[in-house]
Amino acid sequence: MKSYGKIIKKYLIPSVVSAICLYALFLRLIKLYRHTLWSDEYYQLNQMLGSFTDLLKSLRYGEYCSYLSGELYLIFPFFKLFYYNKWGLAIPHIIATVTGFYLLYLIGKRYFKSIWGFAVAFVLLCFNANLIEHATEIRVYAILPTLALGAFYALDLFVNSTGPVSKKKEAATGIFLIFIIWFHAYGILMVLSPFLFLLLSARKRTDFRIILRRALRFIFIVLCVAMPFWIYSVFGEHLAPAQYGIDVFQFIPSPSADFLGFLKGVFGNLAGYKVLYFLLIGLFFPFFFALKERENQIFFILPMILFPILLILFLDIKNRYCFIQRQFLWVMPWFAFFLGWTWDSLFYRYGK
Repeated sequence: MKSYGKIIKKYLIPSVVSAICLYALFLRLIKLYRHTLWSDEYYQLNQMLGSFTDLLKSLRYGEYCSYLSGELYLIFPFFKLFYYNKWGLAIPHIIATVTGFYLLYLIGKRYFKSIWGFAVAFVLLCFNANLIEHATEIRVYAILPTLALGAFYALDLFVNSTGPVSKKKEAATGIFLIFIIWFHAYGILMVLSPFLFLLLSARKRTDFRIILRRALRFIFIVLCVAMPFWIYSVFGEHLAPAQYGIDVFQFIPSPSADFLGFLKGVFGNLAGYKVLYFLLIGLFFPFFFALKERENQIFFILPMILFPILLILFLDIKNRYCFIQRQFLWVMPWFAFFLGWTWDSLFYRYGK
């Protein structure tokens, strides 16, 4: 049986994951083939018609968080090479999509014990209609899911390291997290949410005090470097969304008026495909079954899923901006991993 399990891990799991990812990439390329650049994409690309200095100057009045516009910096050289050609412009997004698939696989190898966790997680990630829609679009939403997975993976390696972390690895991790924080305003949530979860999940380890002290010192340094620029970009001169006075709940119902409709709007979009809604019952597994990882899975929900979405909702209400699924698109890979984890735990616990 041990030999059979090793064969599954070595050959079957990578084969199944690769097959799902190849078909998922095909769907995203088909979406790109049928796609026509639209107003929001033109708005972003038109800012790049001049020099890079001109682009930086335009960010103060053209973007909601001014200089936290990593997508524009990323696309700028491709725009100069390919102009308005959608295939050329989509190259970095296609690379980011494939990288996201690989990051989820690496995370799964650290948490999943069976093929079922990989199957559930990758089916949810790869066939989520929202992720397919935005994967090759020339907007920041194509990059954010991969950054969220990257932050989770990098912090997991750092926090759960079984021995001392070399200065080079610590510096590289810190630079990567600063890059994420500076890429987009949501970057701070992408870093702090998994950081909090990983500390909670390590609370019972015998070396927790060492982990906590090392992690707090590390994140303090990262935030001291990253936050001044983040604060300046968010609270300094920028395009204010409040000037539009958009109906907050034009896409997802208000929780005060239609709570069930609100839950359906949020969790339905997190699953991303009606055929896969039955997998949502995995949300309840940690609460009703004696799973080995149940406490950590419960701790995962609040900082990694609920807190980011509720904070975005609060800010949308405050700024009178529409609450729409693309705003929490980057949470969807975490949600796919979470459901893969809970289903994996159930199969491992009761499927032997």
